[in-house]
Amino acid sequence: MKKLTLFWMLGFSALPLVAQHTLTFDRNALRGGDQLVKQQVEYKDPGSTGKGLIWDFTFLQPINEQYTLDYSMVNDSDSTRVSGLEHRTHYYYRQTKDSLLATGFENATTLMQYLTPEYRMHYPFAYGDTLYSPFEGRGEYCHQLQLHVKGYTRTSVDAVGELLLPNSEKVKQAVRVHTLRYYTQAGKDSVRMTHDTYSWYAAGIRYPVFESIKTTLSKIPPSFGEGAGGEADTTVFTTSFYYPPELQTSQVETAPLDSATTAKEWTVGDVFTEARLAPNPVTDNLYITYRLTRAAKVWFTVTTNLGTPVCQTTPQNLPEGPNQNTINMSPLIPGTYPLYVHVDDKVMRMTVVKQ
Repeated sequence: MKKLTLFWMLGFSALPLVAQHTLTFDRNALRGGDQLVKQQVEYKDPGSTGKGLIWDFTFLQPINEQYTLDYSMVNDSDSTRVSGLEHRTHYYYRQTKDSLLATGFENATTLMQYLTPEYRMHYPFAYGDTLYSPFEGRGEYCHQLQLHVKGYTRTSVDAVGELLLPNSEKVKQAVRVHTLRYYTQAGKDSVRMTHDTYSWYAAGIRYPVFESIKTTLSKIPPSFGEGAGGEADTTVFTTSFYYPPELQTSQVETAPLDSATTAKEWTVGDVFTEARLAPNPVTDNLYITYRLTRAAKVWFTVTTNLGTPVCQTTPQNLPEGPNQNTINMSPLIPGTYPLYVHVDDKVMRMTVVKQ
């Protein structure tokens, strides 16, 4: 399977990346064909809200080495409907250019359909933004017991800071999304639950790189002020997940679009052709030779496997025909590095080995 294409915020010149990251449809929407691998680790408290924070998740005890989360299209003729498969449960979503809504879920024993969909995300979504969405659903358990769930979801980008991950990678500008779900579920027994999910995103990575989850039985609904939280009866579940970006893979290279639009879209490979990296493996200078089928603005970015940029060429308006660029790789430590080819507003990934 192909690695996820990473979509970069354009226009940065200083390293490391310091521009505030905004979640957008093009860079962060769910995509059919994507697979995420997440590693369950000990629970990490999300900490406070605000800017300039530091989250150190470097040393966390692993609990379960690997879970997978697979996204697929529910219907090939409808690009707005996406399913996520995790722990033998299908979660269903509907997404447009400006929103992501949860519409239900099902597994071997339970079917739930939301009569009022749950509003999970709005695009674009930046620090300080908050969404509130009531939702209601009905379903059944083992085709016998009728279920009814009703509550609200509040989602906010509540923190920005530096994130230190278990693989010792550093994300200079991570944003944290806090999703609070408060709901009552009626069936054989009625329960009142609060479910908190904190998700950390890095610029250039489509999906979260870290999550912390806590579920409590609640006596009263959480309030809407700062530090919201109801009178908790019992914490029934806590865990955290680390999503290694290099293990997020995909069989698709673009954001979901309708079939008519997709057919008209050009790719980097249509313009950037006959590419050659030499030498590869490289010790000092990497020479990139290629041919452009038309005039285009071209530049290159070398990053770590997490997506932190370590080298970048200056964007140049180049003519049709043969061209060449040089990247000095001598300061980098030995290893494998993603090389991103920027052609106008599109990106393609290659790989270079530093020895």
